Amino acid sequence: MADKTFRTPRTPLMRYGALPAVLAAALGTQPGCTREFFREWANQDVSEAVFEKSRDPRWRLDTFSIEPPSLSRFADPYDQDFPPAPPDDPAAEALSPVPQAPDNRLLIPAEGTGYLELLEKWSQEREALPKRPKPATPAARGDQGPGTPTTPPGPTDAPSPFSAPAPATPPDGPTTLRLDRPRREGEAAPVLLADARKAPSNKEIPPPRTAESFRRAKLASAAAASDPGVRRSSYQDSTQDRPLSPAPAIPLDPNPQEKDMADPNLPRPNQMVPGRGDGAFTEAQAAELSGILVPSIPELDEAIAAGLPSGYKHYKVNMQQAFTLALINSRFYQTQLETLYTSALSVTLQRFSFQPQFYAGLSPTTSPLGAGFPALNPANVFNYQTRYSPGGQVSTWQISEVAGVGKLLSSGGRVLMGFANQIVFNFVGSKPFQPNVSSSLPLTFFQPLLRGGGRAVTLENLTLAERSLLYQVRAFAKFRQEFIVSLLIGGTVQQLGAGFNLAGFSTAGNSDSTIGFIPVVLDAAQLEIDKRNVAYFEQLVNLYTQLIDGEASGLTQLQVDQARSQLVGARSRLVSDLLNYRNGLDNFKTQLGMPTDTPMTVDLGLYQPFRDVFNRIDDWQRNPKRDLKDLPSIVGKVPELEDVVIDGRSVLNIYKGSQTYSEEEGLEDILQAGVRTAMEYRLDLMNNRAQLYDAWRQIRFQANSLKGILNVGVTNQLLTPPTTTNPFGFDSQSSQLSLVLNAELPLIRLSERNNFRQAIINYQRQRRALQNAEDSLKLFLRQDIRGMQVAYINYAIAKQQLELNIRLKDQAFEQIVAPPQATTGNSLAQSANAATQTSNLIGFQNGLINSETALLTTWQNFQLARLTLYRDIGTLPYDEWEAFSELFPAEYRGPSLGPGTSDTRPAAAAAAETP
Repeated sequence: MADKTFRTPRTPLMRYGALPAVLAAALGTQPGCTREFFREWANQDVSEAVFEKSRDPRWRLDTFSIEPPSLSRFADPYDQDFPPAPPDDPAAEALSPVPQAPDNRLLIPAEGTGYLELLEKWSQEREALPKRPKPATPAARGDQGPGTPTTPPGPTDAPSPFSAPAPATPPDGPTTLRLDRPRREGEAAPVLLADARKAPSNKEIPPPRTAESFRRAKLASAAAASDPGVRRSSYQDSTQDRPLSPAPAIPLDPNPQEKDMADPNLPRPNQMVPGRGDGAFTEAQAAELSGILVPSIPELDEAIAAGLPSGYKHYKVNMQQAFTLALINSRFYQTQLETLYTSALSVTLQRFSFQPQFYAGLSPTTSPLGAGFPALNPANVFNYQTRYSPGGQVSTWQISEVAGVGKLLSSGGRVLMGFANQIVFNFVGSKPFQPNVSSSLPLTFFQPLLRGGGRAVTLENLTLAERSLLYQVRAFAKFRQEFIVSLLIGGTVQQLGAGFNLAGFSTAGNSDSTIGFIPVVLDAAQLEIDKRNVAYFEQLVNLYTQLIDGEASGLTQLQVDQARSQLVGARSRLVSDLLNYRNGLDNFKTQLGMPTDTPMTVDLGLYQPFRDVFNRIDDWQRNPKRDLKDLPSIVGKVPELEDVVIDGRSVLNIYKGSQTYSEEEGLEDILQAGVRTAMEYRLDLMNNRAQLYDAWRQIRFQANSLKGILNVGVTNQLLTPPTTTNPFGFDSQSSQLSLVLNAELPLIRLSERNNFRQAIINYQRQRRALQNAEDSLKLFLRQDIRGMQVAYINYAIAKQQLELNIRLKDQAFEQIVAPPQATTGNSLAQSANAATQTSNLIGFQNGLINSETALLTTWQNFQLARLTLYRDIGTLPYDEWEAFSELFPAEYRGPSLGPGTSDTRPAAAAAAETP
């Protein structure tokens, strides 16, 4: 068998070598290796890697794709493998080379418009809903008996602004929110974004359309029909130069009841009333005076407050719709998806290095594993020399083909096997068309024994890439928890491990605003409070201006100027808050990823319970038969605060029903429970612990480079005889075996020594970083829980302060309508009495307005503390819609008291307060 020669029948293909087969194979595979092929190949490998690392239910990903949603603003309507060239800067193009001449260039930048179509759909749904009745005026309602303040009509039986399916309300009232349960395996799938887009929207009617708005809507529809994926940028849109009518000022009617200030029957402070010997006001006169000093104002027009012209077509979004827009358009959310995708690409590269790697070509240069090709791999060359050139005349054509496969072993060894063929045509020889053919079948094995060998070194890069992908999956799940909080309440600055940046995310790189939906709503609510305050002082100034000439009024120019000063201050505050609201609204649009010139406002349904209470207070003040005993029930209808349960412990229970807030037994137990829960469920803390192990592994990895070198290489080749022209005519006697040993003493190891020492330092630093992360987590969790408890206490105090200021203002008003004291003609005493009453009335009015503002502010602070606690404790559901429904379950229940009410509390809680 040793002398046996392996031969095959000669064919024309073999006669001329393997060149035609190699060329056919190379040309045949090119049509399949397109840009789309490689992109889809990368998508498949990345998806497999990401889903493999996200199997844990604590950070599971149900879907993963970096393709933007079709409704997003940054959706690309063109082929992403061959996108058209965007418009270039004229100066940059003129002053630099133009190496590429695009076949297709856009005249304007491409931008998706699907989100505008979604806004238009929501607007049409609003227009199709029944119109909300306006609150009745006091005159239309008639006089009310004591203890029966009129409730302004609420919305119809339309769903609440949070129009998601409502869970059933337990019979014992609202369910407290729990933080001690992560998402379990086998739970129902989260609400998909597509399902959320189908949810009914809030039922309010936007301002009526004008002829101009209909014309613009028609033009926009025509443009969308021609190219639904593109709209012109703002600076290139010709409609941006349209003349706009100036936005009118916020309507403030100083005399909404159209009272005649010069009416002689108008009640005047300290003026004797005919038919009354005590000088007191009659009941009708007191009611009329209270109606003047407690003016009725229309509800805030969000469009005008946002700076849009009256009647301008605009979109109003509630919290759920804003959240949908953020998931579609958020640029930072898309960036985090792409960051996760990039991390998975590194894993696919490291995995590929341990897979069999095939190669083939005419003297290819990309070798598998960096191991090189067999020695028989010369270049393909045609060489021609004239007769008198050095070496004589030469005319040869040399063709070399190589094909094979290589494999990297976990021990560091490399195996390489293949086929090499060389064909040489000598055109000046005796047989110019008879080529010389030589082939080989090389098999090479290379194994490092000391430096560079072993699993600890060979698998380190793959291990680090796999673990880094897991860290990134966890970081993305943590980002999703932070995303819902930042969208609802805004970003906060904290420091933990790598730290929170100014945008409120543990992942740096966000350049968009993070103001939140709730602060924007409350900024708009502040405008309505400011309007009520301005209207009050305008009425007071007008009243005092009319009464200053009365001989028995006791008023002087000092009291008029006092009222004017308060009016100027109230107007200044209104203008400042108006600017703050408009800037906040623009920042919120940026947070949603929308242009700031989008005509959009936020729905104020979240403020409606507070608005109802404030209207009831005004109605109570107008009621001539008002009773101070009714105030607790009126103020008590403000929204209740949600409790949070950590490991079976209520965060707020120790303060419920307390008047001194000094009994804090069990507080430390709650703090410890919060810390224990966070230590178990915080995803970033899991990453910090795993990174400590990574730093420990680097010590051994770097220590391997300090060893000497001892490598063994074995190569066995089976060759064809030099006399044959058959490229596959291998002969068992034509073989070659080589054994290569490579050894080196560890003498030049300065760089390796430094790396080893740095690895030890990095490990110690990582230990301290983990300690710092745990201590910081304990610190911030304790601060979060305490901050939530303090916000709860402040909210209760704000309600008490609101009731107290109502009483003080009412007493000041009673002093005005009360019988005057005997002055025996002393005008100075009468003026002093009027000045005192004026100061009291102004001060208590300011106190009432400040109390209403403080009530909203403390409610917002509590929501910030509550949502921050959810974010920092680590048990907030990673799915955005599931977290959204858990954070605001009461609003998701919708109206529970029947049509015509605006109370969105659970029926059991509301019924408990009904007399």
